[in-house]
Amino acid sequence: MNTNSLVFEIMRGKWLMNFANVSEYEKLANKYISGEFVGQPLDRQAFRASYDNGNYGNGMSAGTTEEKKIGYLFMSGPMSAYGDMCTYGADDYLYALRKLNENDKVSAIVIEIDGPGGAVAAINAFIEFRSEKKKPIVVLANDCYSLHYWIACLIADHVMAKGNISSGFGSIGATCILLDAREAMAKDGLKVMIINAPGSELKNQAMQDFYAGKDEEFKARLQAELKPIRDAFEKDVRVAFPEIAADERIFKADNFSAEDALKFKMIHSIGNEKKAFELARALGELKEAS
Repeated sequence: MNTNSLVFEIMRGKWLMNFANVSEYEKLANKYISGEFVGQPLDRQAFRASYDNGNYGNGMSAGTTEEKKIGYLFMSGPMSAYGDMCTYGADDYLYALRKLNENDKVSAIVIEIDGPGGAVAAINAFIEFRSEKKKPIVVLANDCYSLHYWIACLIADHVMAKGNISSGFGSIGATCILLDAREAMAKDGLKVMIINAPGSELKNQAMQDFYAGKDEEFKARLQAELKPIRDAFEKDVRVAFPEIAADERIFKADNFSAEDALKFKMIHSIGNEKKAFELARALGELKEAS
């Protein structure tokens, strides 16, 4: 059976996503759910092969000896926990990071990020990698919102905005996307019944509330599930950026330009690819000298 993992994540419903992108990805979600393929097929096997056998993801050489390299990883677009034919998943990125982390040719890693966020379940791969990390990581980011910003806070030694024109950061929050088709179903004469086994009265309680029209109870249950996710996100941001500003917009999931993010101490610097690789090289040399 061929399972579309992105559809699975959409149906699971909990997302760390930049709010400005939710409506557009909802349209894509509906297409995926209905079986319509959107985008170009990806060769995940080729992606993984670029990190096998001592490869380093097309990273630049570090230093003048050409013996050490800077590993490179590019993360773009909404992220699911598992990759499939149309998207790289957190499992693919974890594979690449582990290969770079264990590669003796690699002294440091540059991760280029351009993403609006993704599925809550995807963060687990990066929490797992954080405990394994042995080499300095520089994140060079254009769009770096929600899940992607959390990833940067978890594993980066330095977060650098890619210029100050289009790059943005923030959206520190969790959300749930729900397609409410109750009225449409009622017009078509359709009704949902949920029948639980005796002793399983609380099973699917949120959906019981939803189809019973108990919207406030339904929202309260989902908010109770989302709050600890959001709180864990905030905790990791504060660890990564202990001098972050007290501006209340930051932890109410607002978005910020690169210059504002730097002012509020949500990132470390503004630069470009050349500066990111130079910094990674320097951090790698310091690590090896220590």
